[in-house]
Amino acid sequence: MRHWTLLLLALFTITAGCAQEDSNVEVSISSSSLPLIPATAISCAAIKNAAGDTPTSDISPSYFKVPKITFTRKNTDKQLIIAFIRINIPVPGGTAVSCEYGGDNLAALKDSWWGNTAKEALIDVGDANKSVSTDCALYCGGINSDNPYVASGTMEVFGLERNPSNQEETPVRVQTAISIQSF
Repeated sequence: MRHWTLLLLALFTITAGCAQEDSNVEVSISSSSLPLIPATAISCAAIKNAAGDTPTSDISPSYFKVPKITFTRKNTDKQLIIAFIRINIPVPGGTAVSCEYGGDNLAALKDSWWGNTAKEALIDVGDANKSVSTDCALYCGGINSDNPYVASGTMEVFGLERNPSNQEETPVRVQTAISIQSF
């Protein structure tokens, strides 16, 4: 009996250790249920690419916006490079919402990202703040909103952490819950 107890205890310890992956990076958004807006909008990239001219609407009607995304790191001794953000929300009785932000659209969410030479979503080593937030809202449009509903899904962030001393890279994939509401 004692052997079975020890075996089960060891198995539980191994399973619990494997199941809990402790990430250095967390992502959060500034709003809970995001309303769908029945109009068009102008993305941050369109505004920045207009360079003083009048930007044109590039976000389809029935959009929601995430006002602020915050990236928090427990340890700031590595660079955090964000490759892209994906939002997936299953809509009751409709087509699922799927938006991806990468490249210039991602870089436009923060002035320092847009201003760097590579337009890379980079949070550098030793940033005085362990939390860094976007300066501009992320928009997702073209969503079916014929009937009122509330739908929840996930926002996933994909990227890597890079150790500047040896260039060792570690993949990063974190997520947070997101909810939209159609009236």
